[in-house]
Amino acid sequence: MHRGTSKVISVATTNARNLRNTLPSLTDNDDAKVIGKLIAERSKEADVYAIAYEPRKNERIEGKLGIILDTIQKNGIIFV
Repeated sequence: MHRGTSKVISVATTNARNLRNTLPSLTDNDDAKVIGKLIAERSKEADVYAIAYEPRKNERIEGKLGIILDTIQKNGIIFV
């Protein structure tokens, strides 16, 4: 979500109809990479190349969340 305008920049979920029918599993690590790549692509389409992620209190960045964030960064989005 864009802080200045409150506009949603990009959303991706495995529950989307097109992903649900094409992915072999909706819970493995490869699917987290697909979601991260989609978020990065959609952000670039909206001319957003830098994002900030603020973890909640006591939230650990690991597992699928870590994979998604790493994939977003590998696809050209800068974390500030």
